[in-house]
Amino acid sequence: MSHKDSNTKTELTAMEAAAKYLSTRMRTASEVRNHLSAKGYTPDEIDETVNDLIGLRYLDDYQYALRYYEYNREKHRGSLRASRELSEKGVDPETVRYAREDFLYSNKVDEYEDALNVALNEISLRTADTPYDDRLSAKIARKLDGKGFSRTDIFRVLDELRRRYE
Repeated sequence: MSHKDSNTKTELTAMEAAAKYLSTRMRTASEVRNHLSAKGYTPDEIDETVNDLIGLRYLDDYQYALRYYEYNREKHRGSLRASRELSEKGVDPETVRYAREDFLYSNKVDEYEDALNVALNEISLRTADTPYDDRLSAKIARKLDGKGFSRTDIFRVLDELRRRYE
């Protein structure tokens, strides 16, 4: 459905507006809904458009989540951060959980190893005369936490570093 404004300029249909929004990158269904709502489309127009886009497979929150986990891993981040960000983007918790499990399993991801590599990189940045002490340990723990690694993996990494460097 298109509308005319006072200048007789034709506005975009909800589908056209959504397609334009999707043309730059993948989006979640929630992001598209919010975008169309902000543009002033009716709830019925939004529902119909989002359902059509899902049916046409232009919107797929599961695939979006898988790609998001992949992107986060490339950035040396843990899956918990990606899960939190996906939830913030409106992806439902069940989709987030299934995508996380499938991504970790199909890519044989060992998040402990990923966290250890981030920590070892942090240690390699220090000067030779900088000791591995509680201060450096705390810095590494904060960094791993911020990157979205689990507390279990963080504690395992810190234990491993203590064995190596103390």
